[in-house]
Amino acid sequence: MHNTSPLSALRQWLQENQLDGMIVPRADAWQSEYCAPYDEKLAWLTGFDGSAGLALVLKDKALLFVDGRYQVQARVQVNMDEVEIHHLHNEPLAQWLTANVEAGTRIGFEALLMTNADYETLSATPCEMVPLNQSPFDTLWTDRPAAPAGLIREMPVDISGESSADKRQRVAAVLAANNADYLAVTLPDNIAWLLNVRGSDIPTSPVPLSFALLSRDGSVEWFVNDNKLSNLPDSVR
Repeated sequence: MHNTSPLSALRQWLQENQLDGMIVPRADAWQSEYCAPYDEKLAWLTGFDGSAGLALVLKDKALLFVDGRYQVQARVQVNMDEVEIHHLHNEPLAQWLTANVEAGTRIGFEALLMTNADYETLSATPCEMVPLNQSPFDTLWTDRPAAPAGLIREMPVDISGESSADKRQRVAAVLAANNADYLAVTLPDNIAWLLNVRGSDIPTSPVPLSFALLSRDGSVEWFVNDNKLSNLPDSVR
C-alpha cells in the first residue's frame, strides 16, 4: 500500500478546509535560530533541514524558498519532481505571489510562526492571508516528536547580580512612565533574564521556551508548561 507523502496529505487537508495553499516556514513560535525537533515542520514536509527557509504549498505545485547558503543542499534533500527551489531574498515569497496568483487566493498560515513584518508584506499581495485556528501538523505528522519540556532551573542572585523582583520593578516603572498596563514578553532570553531562570528545551540555547505578561505592579503571569517547573522552588513558580 502506497503511503501518502507529506505534501499530498497537506494538500488534502487544505482542500478539506477551503484553502488554496499554505505557507510553512522553518520557524517556531519564538523565531529561534535553533528549533526543537517538534518544530521542524519544514523538514518533515519537504526533506530540507537547513536553518532558514519556507515552503509555499499550492494545489498544483510546491515551492521552497532558501537563501544562497542552501541552494545546493535544498536540491539534494528535496524531491525536485515535487518541489521548485527559489531564492529567499532575490525572489521573495511576496514578489512571487504578486506575480503568479489570482486575487483572492486563500493562503493559510500559522500566526505564531510569522512575524508581523512578514504578515504586513504578504497582506499587500493579491492573496487573502488566512490565520489557522489549528495546525494541520497536529494531525498529519503522526510520528511527530514530543513538544520540548526541558527542565527549568533557577539562576541564583549571586550569579545574576539582581533579584527577579527588583528587575520586574524596574521594568514596571518604565511601563508606568509610558502609561502602559502590561508588557508582553515573547522572547525566551528576555524571560530568562527577567525571572532569573535558565531552560533546557534546545541543546544549544539555555532559555525557557515560554511567554510572560508583566504588569505595571511588577507581577508576572508566566505561560509555561508545568512539567518544566519541578526543579524550581515555589517562590519562582
